Amino acid sequence: MKKRITIPLAIVGCLAISCLGLLLADITAKRSFDQLSRGYATAPPAREAQNIGVLIEGDYPGLSDEPVTAKEAQSGRKVMYALRQQRYSWIPPFFKPQDGGIAIGQTRGCSPEEIAYWDGRYLWLPKDHDGHWRGYSPSSPKELEEALQAAYKLQKEIRD
Repeated sequence: MKKRITIPLAIVGCLAISCLGLLLADITAKRSFDQLSRGYATAPPAREAQNIGVLIEGDYPGLSDEPVTAKEAQSGRKVMYALRQQRYSWIPPFFKPQDGGIAIGQTRGCSPEEIAYWDGRYLWLPKDHDGHWRGYSPSSPKELEEALQAAYKLQKEIRD
């Protein structure tokens, strides 16, 4: 009787271990910015100290009568380039965003939305439409911080 139960239990155990391995491999895999699943949000997950607006050249944000120029869109292009240069790994959900970060927003037509939040350590992306955010660890936080600060300074210079 024990032999009849031992073989199916061994098979079930092997399958369970294989499934767990596949799950862990998916969770710990490094992904590019474009591979991360994103929702949209109307507010950042924490109080931001700085805000970078990603504008699309030729678009008419808000109620503007003038299209966005290449110069106005330059800081947004730098932000998106910096985000796409990193590889990201998922962080556990018990971490929370810290205040004082950089909110990255985008306006398409009349609809403003937050596309990311950088708290100095993790990049937070909107997970879904009900205000939940998911954190990701970039491959080089220092490089991302420097690139976002440079884009913020450029945006400030353009607006002044």
